[in-house]
Amino acid sequence: MQPGHRFGPFTVLTELASGGMGRIYLARSPGGRLVAVKTLLTVGEDDRRRFAREVGLAQRVRGVYTASVVEADAAAEVPWMATEYVPAPSLKDLVERCGPLAPRALYWVAAGMAEALVSLHTAGLVHRDVKPSNVLLPLDGPRVIDFGISQAHDVTRTEVALGTVAYAAPEQARGEPTTTASDVFSLGATLFHLAVGRAPYRDGGAGPALEQLVRAATGDLDVAGLPGELEALVLPCLALDPARRPAPADLLAYCSQRLDGAADAHRGWLSPAWTAEIERHRTERLRVVEEARRLVDPEAPTGPVPAPGRTAALATAPDGRGRLPGPPARRTRVWWAVAAAAVAVTGSVLAVVRPWEADARSIGAPVEPLRILEVESVRQGLCYPDKEWAQLPPGESPPPEGRSFTSDNRDECVVAKDTGGMSVQRFQDVRVVRARTGDGWKVAVTFRDADRAAFAELTGKVAERPEPENRLAFVLGDDRLVSSFLIMSALTGGNAEITGEFNRNQADALARALGAP
Repeated sequence: MQPGHRFGPFTVLTELASGGMGRIYLARSPGGRLVAVKTLLTVGEDDRRRFAREVGLAQRVRGVYTASVVEADAAAEVPWMATEYVPAPSLKDLVERCGPLAPRALYWVAAGMAEALVSLHTAGLVHRDVKPSNVLLPLDGPRVIDFGISQAHDVTRTEVALGTVAYAAPEQARGEPTTTASDVFSLGATLFHLAVGRAPYRDGGAGPALEQLVRAATGDLDVAGLPGELEALVLPCLALDPARRPAPADLLAYCSQRLDGAADAHRGWLSPAWTAEIERHRTERLRVVEEARRLVDPEAPTGPVPAPGRTAALATAPDGRGRLPGPPARRTRVWWAVAAAAVAVTGSVLAVVRPWEADARSIGAPVEPLRILEVESVRQGLCYPDKEWAQLPPGESPPPEGRSFTSDNRDECVVAKDTGGMSVQRFQDVRVVRARTGDGWKVAVTFRDADRAAFAELTGKVAERPEPENRLAFVLGDDRLVSSFLIMSALTGGNAEITGEFNRNQADALARALGAP
């Protein structure tokens, strides 16, 4: 669906994300309300029935701390569901970028999440996938999102659908029936993550999927590092016996007592780093919304756009050293296209070298470090088709998680080597440039002197390998495949052009993600 297309009364502005079974678009109503429209990509009868059931379940939910359904049509040619759009970072993003949450603010977030679970459970639903990435945090309170694997109390299940294993209750990991108490365990695991910076299972839930599953199924917890004042809130939620876990209403009452009814004091409870990141994310998303709206309706009056924030490289961190503690955040999916490109060794520039015109020059850091990884293998199609290994081609094993990346156009899976490669924390220059022909745009980056030698050495090493190992993959943050390139010879000039038949808006979004203001 392109900008300007419609789902019912909602006009598409841009694509927000894509997954195994669907895509999510940012759209607006005739009155200007912003919504996130989830669509179903495959439209077999079984898929339609599952989607219709998900819509029916989600429409039951009404609550301040959930992203409610606005409208839906499961019977449309492309089935869709519109929910409230929340321009806010997830708890996962915030912890990774800004560090753990202080206890006072944690009680506030816990109260909102507990209230959301009260709404869900009152509607007869079990969420089954409560985790840090499924909770957004605007400054007016958390929003629990994504009821994609929610389960009605009155539906008989014949198989288990796991959420993220690191936050799943032991009974859920064992394939036993999930109940409201399972959501409480996941809430406790999420709160533990907020307080400590990792999941409560041994090794923080890291490692191969089978090991994670065994740890969860056996309740192999490691709660070291939890502040003592939070033990009475978090540890009861993590009880291995579901019957011993508190009800969400009890958690809500407990948190309310510790907040002293000061519902408006949350700005003071959040650290300056958390508040700044929430506001920066909102500013960035509203800017993208405005640019997308102008593409759809260029004659419309310009809406209010917040002043641009500073890049991550220039922001002052709590530690006073010009950077925020902890690993960089995984950002909301940006909507640029991804394309494989050949490398022409002319002027040491990636892709075919063409004269280009400069636009805005900037010096800054990516919102997430850009990893340049050596490629192990490439195959057509999704890396993880709906996370169901049975859907892979016969005889083919699942690709290794953590180093397998699906292109945004969903037709290529790139597996990176587990050794080698390099990371770029900052570029000397990031530009949006126009291609010589047509209306396409590219993003040109210039490496700093400190990275040029490493880039030249890496490209020289990769160029000597057979296909497909003579490729490099550009990965933003944890899992964002920006592009993959065929390397013909060492590139020593320190410049790279990222191409993908981008329109101007897409190129601008990519440039901002790489450090441009």
